[in-house]
Amino acid sequence: MEYPVISEKDGIKIKPENMIVDKMYYCIFENKVYIFYKDEENLTHCYEIDDSSVVQEIIKNPNNLQDILLKHSKE
Repeated sequence: MEYPVISEKDGIKIKPENMIVDKMYYCIFENKVYIFYKDEENLTHCYEIDDSSVVQEIIKNPNNLQDILLKHSKE
């Protein structure tokens, strides 16, 4: 299945029909991390992270996205 969030030079394209409910997807656009997920009511949610240290940490460790977010949410 195609990854549902794609960052292109003109912006971010989202294909919610390809998203799994309650799974986080991310992309990097203009030095920010954007996180998307679809809830059980099929609503798509978006969060923007612009803290440069958090963005760099996510870029270096994308497989640890949830752990990184959890760590920084406690700060």
